[in-house]
Amino acid sequence: MRPATVRSHGFQVARHNGRGRRTPCDLTAFHRNHPAENSMIRRLLLLLVLCGFAGLAGAAEQTRAWFDRDSVQLGETVTLNVETTESASEPDFSVLEADFELLGRSSSSSVSIVNGSASSTMLWAVGLKPRREGKLTVPALPVGKSATAPVVLTVGAAPDIAAANPGDDFFIEVTADPLTAYVQQQIRVTVKFFYAVNLTDGAVEELSAPNAVVQKLGQDRSYDVERSNRRYRVLERRYAVTAQKSGPLDLPALNFRGRALSGDDANAMFLGRGRAVTTRSEALSVAINPRPAGSGGGAWLPAQSLQLQAEGADGATQGRVGEPLTITLTVVAQGLGFEQLPELELPPIDGADIYPDKSVTRSRENSGWIVGERSRKFAIVPKRAGTLRIPPASLDWWDTAADSAAKAQTREITIEVAEAAPGATPAATAPAASGTSGTAALPGEAELLIAFWRFVALVALGLWLLTLAIWFVSRRRGRASPAAPAAVVFSPTRRSFEQAVEAGDVAAAAQRLLAWARSEGLRAQHLGELAAQLDSAAQRDAVAHLQAVLYGGNAGAAMPRDFATPFAAGFARAPRIAANEDGSVLPPLWNRS
Repeated sequence: MRPATVRSHGFQVARHNGRGRRTPCDLTAFHRNHPAENSMIRRLLLLLVLCGFAGLAGAAEQTRAWFDRDSVQLGETVTLNVETTESASEPDFSVLEADFELLGRSSSSSVSIVNGSASSTMLWAVGLKPRREGKLTVPALPVGKSATAPVVLTVGAAPDIAAANPGDDFFIEVTADPLTAYVQQQIRVTVKFFYAVNLTDGAVEELSAPNAVVQKLGQDRSYDVERSNRRYRVLERRYAVTAQKSGPLDLPALNFRGRALSGDDANAMFLGRGRAVTTRSEALSVAINPRPAGSGGGAWLPAQSLQLQAEGADGATQGRVGEPLTITLTVVAQGLGFEQLPELELPPIDGADIYPDKSVTRSRENSGWIVGERSRKFAIVPKRAGTLRIPPASLDWWDTAADSAAKAQTREITIEVAEAAPGATPAATAPAASGTSGTAALPGEAELLIAFWRFVALVALGLWLLTLAIWFVSRRRGRASPAAPAAVVFSPTRRSFEQAVEAGDVAAAAQRLLAWARSEGLRAQHLGELAAQLDSAAQRDAVAHLQAVLYGGNAGAAMPRDFATPFAAGFARAPRIAANEDGSVLPPLWNRS
């Protein structure tokens, strides 16, 4: 068998011994006998070693992070770069928000081939704005299966910012109106930022002041203007400032920090950065005076204007006893928020009860002013016929435009109140005129008599059938409950009233109470008239409570469970109105008018 020989690059690396086994080559003898080929082998071995190391370096996966600058000043921005050779998604940069404000970000990838081996590299770049001074550390960021090493950024103090003037690339103007004001008076502050260069980012600081309430009004406005023969873009912001105590009110200077693009900026297009720019406004001081001595002792209302209006009932309104009239008071103040406006009240009205509703409030903005509004409805229930005089409501305030005390006042309203409609209440005044009196019928007897006459009027020919039916039903009830007294036989209207009370339905309870009273011979078209005919203080108090729930500010409240208790024994009627004018225990079958 012929010995097999393996050759590589012209030199022998193994041979057979002729007995079927491989034996090592004698390389020393080979090198000694072939000096020319010895130099070539050394070069090839060195090349193989270098290529092996290069392949290992290309195949090794690397992940790292670095800043484009190691130190910055507060207000400047810096770029954090994260690079990896792994196949991974974008790192979670939200962990940096505690120390940095995250700005724009970008990403790029590249592929390289070394000795036939391909590798890819991914790079993320994020713009950061430090939130504080000191040494800020970016922790290790997980990227794929590996992580970056922590990196440190040194942040120095912000440089002193000089105030710019018209003609510069940008400047800030802050104005206050007025410069002398009273405590709790609105001061209109306007902030205008002028810029004549292209800005990539930046912001003007929000206004704040010690011992004052600062409220931003509306949205920022933007427009163009010309100053010092140069055209500017203007960003305008308006505030309402209210001082809480007298003395000087210092409005601090406002700073602007941002970045602007310029033609010679090499980084202008990278993350939209540009050069860092800063400017600031001048500080202002407003003199705050205390409340003047001549402003009275009521609520302190320093306003640019204030109006008090009354709407609803007027001189042309026709009133009736027991029927509610509605008046709405509204105050509108320019320069005051609704929180500064007092609760509206009507003065006492002779001959009527007043039930106020809840107030409706709001604040709005108008041409740089806060406009506060407060509105409240009142239900006025006349108690007697005649002329009802509703005195004017008034409100003392301080006119800041005239710097003097002022009074807002509604007009006086006079309403003629008539008795309850004759057709609505059966024989409303007959008992007092006739002086007759009668005996109140028991609830069971009245129910039987009323039912009898109604059936006689409607079905005269069937009277004997109705009598037979009543007799038959009464016998069966007597056998079922022989000891039951007649007092437990309640009328349907009384039962419906008690059911409304149990259900907590206030409006239904009032309607059914009146219906029950009328079925008992009382002349009650409304609750006020019913109360006047009752001789029981507990029943009158219950009716007054029902009126307060219906017409007062707690309208819609639930009916107490024990509300029907005072009426358990029926109505306690005053003797002078205990019966109709003819002495009958039955109400009339039709309207006598």
